[in-house]
Order: sequence, then C-alpha cells, then structure tokens
Amino acid sequence: MFKEIIQGLGSKNKERKERFHEIDEEDRLHTIVEDRKKSSNERELERYLKEEREKKIKEQLEIVRKKRDAEINYLHNPINAKNITNHSDFNLLKEKKLFSDNKNMFAHNSSVLSRGNLGLCH
Repeated sequence: MFKEIIQGLGSKNKERKERFHEIDEEDRLHTIVEDRKKSSNERELERYLKEEREKKIKEQLEIVRKKRDAEINYLHNPINAKNITNHSDFNLLKEKKLFSDNKNMFAHNSSVLSRGNLGLCH
C-alpha cells in the first residue's frame, strides 16, 4: 500500500516534469519562429535593448543589495531590541541587589568552612 502511494507520487512528478518540458520546448519554438519573422536590423536592435535592460537591472539590483546589507549591518541596533535589559515588563536590572546585605554568603555556613568537607588532607 505504502509503496503504491510513493509510486503514485513519483509518477505525478514525472508527468509534471514531462509537461513542463513540453511547454518549455513549445515556447522556445515559438520564440524562434517570431525571431525569424523579424528583420536582422530589428533583431539586432532588440538585442541591444535587451542588453541595456539587463545592465540597468543589474545596477538596480546592486543598489538594492547594498541598501539591504546596510540595513542589516547598521540600522538594526540590538541594544534597542526589546529584551531582558530594556523595554520589557521584566526589569531584572532595576531590582534591588539581592546579595548586597551579605558580603560573604558562606560566612555562617559551617559545612562549607570545615576542611573535612572540602576533601583537603593536612
């Protein structure tokens, strides 16, 4: 049963690829026929116009890429992001210092001060 389902999916993908190939081939043939109907001067002019168009697209794409990189690298300031240190409801850094009253938290704990519990042998 499972094998049949997998084979069914594979055949659908294969049919889709074949259909795509057929449509692509038809489009190529159509383009060739249309180009042959044009004069050589018209084809040459279209080629130059296409090159200019591609050049402008490339320039605009580089501008957009640089702008995007600048936004990512410089405009996003992680310091201003809402997190534990600022702009949040949980103000950990604004709380009273928890350990300010005890200078040494182990001073009154005998189990920590005894040498026997530390594993030291003298």
